[in-house]
Amino acid sequence: MKRRLVWAAGCMLILAAIIIGCTWFGQKSTVGSQSAGVGEDYILTFRKLPKDVEAAIEAYGGAVRAVLEEVDAVLVTGDADFLTAVEGLSGFDAAIPDVAVDWLPDIERVALRDEHIGEDEPFFSEYQWDMLAIDAPAAWNAGFTGAGVRVAVLDTGIDVLHPDLAPNLNTALSVSFVPYEPSVDDLDGHGTNVAGIVAAADNAIGVIGVAPNAEIVAIKVLDGTGSGAFGWLVQGILYAVSIDADVINMSLGAYMSHDGYVRTSSGDVYVGANEIAGFVNLVKRTLNYAEQRGVFVVASAGNDAQDGTGDQGWMHVPSDAGCTAVASATGPIGWAYDHGVDLDQFAFYSDYGPQIDFAAPGGNADFSLPLWFFDLVLNCTNGQWYAWFGGTSQAAPHVAGVAALIIEKNGGGMEPSHVLRELRQSADDLGVPGQDPYYGYGRINAASAVAP
Repeated sequence: MKRRLVWAAGCMLILAAIIIGCTWFGQKSTVGSQSAGVGEDYILTFRKLPKDVEAAIEAYGGAVRAVLEEVDAVLVTGDADFLTAVEGLSGFDAAIPDVAVDWLPDIERVALRDEHIGEDEPFFSEYQWDMLAIDAPAAWNAGFTGAGVRVAVLDTGIDVLHPDLAPNLNTALSVSFVPYEPSVDDLDGHGTNVAGIVAAADNAIGVIGVAPNAEIVAIKVLDGTGSGAFGWLVQGILYAVSIDADVINMSLGAYMSHDGYVRTSSGDVYVGANEIAGFVNLVKRTLNYAEQRGVFVVASAGNDAQDGTGDQGWMHVPSDAGCTAVASATGPIGWAYDHGVDLDQFAFYSDYGPQIDFAAPGGNADFSLPLWFFDLVLNCTNGQWYAWFGGTSQAAPHVAGVAALIIEKNGGGMEPSHVLRELRQSADDLGVPGQDPYYGYGRINAASAVAP
């Protein structure tokens, strides 16, 4: 099995991490997350939400966890008798098990003895090749830093005390949909890293993000192991819309089959073909709602080197659900040894196919090189540390950051289709001319995106 690895790099509080190969989703996977004493958790979808739906559900013996009026759905808890009875509700469509799966790879920790970054060393010039790849400095020099743009990061939370993130983090709007982790503080490190790539502050500390003056909002939809229920993701998207986010970043994903299975690290868990179809349709409905409300959504493509045409019968959600800008990953080989190497090599682990809109720095690796992890993306992680991460999870926030620059340049209030058009027109076309399965419309270019 291929895994994401995290290297602890000595006393300077630096971690090195990589997401490689298969994206596994399983240590906590269950079919229907348990609520003590009252049955299983489900998502009820309706063709049109009936009046007094909460009272009706309670009359049938169910417990309402949340009503999602925007997408005609209800999060409930109930037993088998309740499921039978609720089918009689007006407009009832489907009861989807609110499956809890791991949306991020597992982590192993290994000591790294010899390499560390001194606290006074220039992180940007020596390590942030990703910002050079997309020509972010030229965009900053032109006066565009994402100021006035709100980016919602749906992930494992954000380290609220991180010095590179605290200046841009709106803690008042940040929220957790993980009931047993009510704080938005990040217990994994993934969400903090993603947020840093978007908007680590320009404060002479550590690193800098693509849009260093953008506002970020932590919306925790995954717990400290990377696990999250289906319903949390839907709630997170709807919440981001409700707070007038300009951009949503989702560096997460789960593999699902049309035959009714969800892939987990412990094997494939059967949920049901109709239930999977129902959930995918709900995600599409939710993303359509976000787009209609003017929110630009970015999603990571996945890290299984999988063809998005559906090889092996699997789809990656949410990136394959539509209404998102999907990012594949690129990166150098041998950056530590030669800063002149090609920064745009297609990453060996990245999913590809017709769903890809853009390529962006996600990191690469040749494991025969002692300093291979320099080819990953250095940015923040939890515990007020810094980390090298690699994956399409890192590619997506580069796209989100450039989208923030575009929105700032145009004075805000842009339609998602306009943002998408600007990204397409400004991308550096790589590979086959036009949209191709690896680079999409090209690797994003921050400077070109805000050029006069």
